Amino acid sequence: MDSDIHLRFTWEEIYHAPNTNKAERAHDVIAKTSSKALRFCSFFLLAFICALASVSSAQAKAVYGLVVGVDDYVGTKQDLKGAVNDANDIAQALRRIGASRVIALTDGKATKKAIQSGWFSLIGQAQKGDTIIFSYAGHGSQEPEPAGRKGEADGKNENFLLAGFTPKGPGRAQRIVDDEIFQWLKAADDKGVQVIFVADSCHSGSMNRQAKAPGLRYRKADFGKIEFDQDLLANFPPPAIAKMNETSLKNVTFIAATQEDKLTPEVEIDGRPRGALSWAFARALEGAADQNKDGELTQVELVRYLVPAVHQQVEAQQTPEVRPLRPRSQALVTLDSKVKIAARAPASKIKLAMLEAEGSDLSAVAGLDFVRLVSDPKQAELIWNTKTGEVQHKIGGKIATRVTPRIIKSLVAKWALMKILRQSAMAAPIDFALPGGNHRYAPGTKVTLQMKGAKLPHLTLFNLAPNGRVEFFIPTRADEQNKDWRGQLYKEQFTVKNPPYGAEHVVALFTKDVQVGLHSVLKQMKTEDQTVKLPALIAEFLKGVDYQLGIAGIYTGKGG
Repeated sequence: MDSDIHLRFTWEEIYHAPNTNKAERAHDVIAKTSSKALRFCSFFLLAFICALASVSSAQAKAVYGLVVGVDDYVGTKQDLKGAVNDANDIAQALRRIGASRVIALTDGKATKKAIQSGWFSLIGQAQKGDTIIFSYAGHGSQEPEPAGRKGEADGKNENFLLAGFTPKGPGRAQRIVDDEIFQWLKAADDKGVQVIFVADSCHSGSMNRQAKAPGLRYRKADFGKIEFDQDLLANFPPPAIAKMNETSLKNVTFIAATQEDKLTPEVEIDGRPRGALSWAFARALEGAADQNKDGELTQVELVRYLVPAVHQQVEAQQTPEVRPLRPRSQALVTLDSKVKIAARAPASKIKLAMLEAEGSDLSAVAGLDFVRLVSDPKQAELIWNTKTGEVQHKIGGKIATRVTPRIIKSLVAKWALMKILRQSAMAAPIDFALPGGNHRYAPGTKVTLQMKGAKLPHLTLFNLAPNGRVEFFIPTRADEQNKDWRGQLYKEQFTVKNPPYGAEHVVALFTKDVQVGLHSVLKQMKTEDQTVKLPALIAEFLKGVDYQLGIAGIYTGKGG
């Protein structure tokens, strides 16, 4: 990338190197060793191995599911809108992949007794090597540890709050403390049953950047101080359980919505409130995460899919965590090859569903076919304040400043295109990340971009600036146009230099063939006004092309 292309950034380091990720290198060594062994096998030994593989495939291990989702809490202040959607979606995905049994418990049916009973019923039914998926979507919280246990560095247990929970009285029993979860999981682990525990909630923390949108819900409840009840203490797991962590259980994979010090927001996906992790996990189960198409999901495949998939939906405001990372390619879930993924809405039908302006004239965007105007700020994805010139994104925070009626049209077009690109990326997302974090980068600071996981050879790289302007990066030279990017690590470092500040979105598109026509279109987008054409053009282009897609959101400027 030439330094004079991006006039607002000073590019300082550009290099492309083979992927050196330790976990991936370990898997590559295993794959190469297996390949070498097969080359030296006799025909008969090879046939024998293939026969064993056929038997193993025919005897695929069973999958079971316990899915919990709670929206309706005591009172209305703490209510959520997307947790039940999450539970139903994961339950449907499990049934579609041929799960032997799925127990779905939502709202008032998700009592502690019902969850515990369902869990141990599944353990009793499952055999060694089978997999149980246990998912929870709802509020999390924290409470002091019982005296003398000292299992937590901060002295606090994490918990999951159920529909009937209250901090005092009988309702206190309607919560599950993390020590109890570990004890339940240990029962499956001791039997040799694989478990994937998905927690789409949060217990404390903040966002990577400030988000001030009205009506934004987080999956962390504040009911006030919880009085520890003696009934719970009498049946509480022994102190040894308090010392356990994720590495203590050899057959359990923990998937958390985000880091412990971050919040988990609810977002709108496909027109419905959702948790981004649950939504992405359901797509992973349906086969989107099965990168090598062998009908099995491994831990590495889940990490490679879930992290970029969640990032795309929440403007990188949360990063899911998969723990512990194990250096082996053991299958966690065997997929049903007969499952056909439901078709998603055509990209050309997607609209930037909401735009709300505070005291402004919306005539500039009223005629755009990819915009639907709303008057309720709680429904708005974008809020434009003409007095300050700022535009806020519901999840991302401040995305642009000094926005005039002339610029707002191209800015809205950019975000309509972002919706198309995010949906399109879900089939094969690229891990396109900011190793330095997803906070807001002030002028003069350095930003590092890193990307890996390309399965297709040719890269098209461009940026969508805060004002909607398109900046074309790659390819601009002959060596870039013919370069094979498969298996390469792309890394770039630059310094934030000149305005406009706000939300930059670097888009990486990998394709089988060089996309000369697309490159020509992108290079012609030299002004903000021309960006209005881009959503329709890109939607049309994506119809007949095999691609991988990654988006890196870089927030610049002063403030949170």
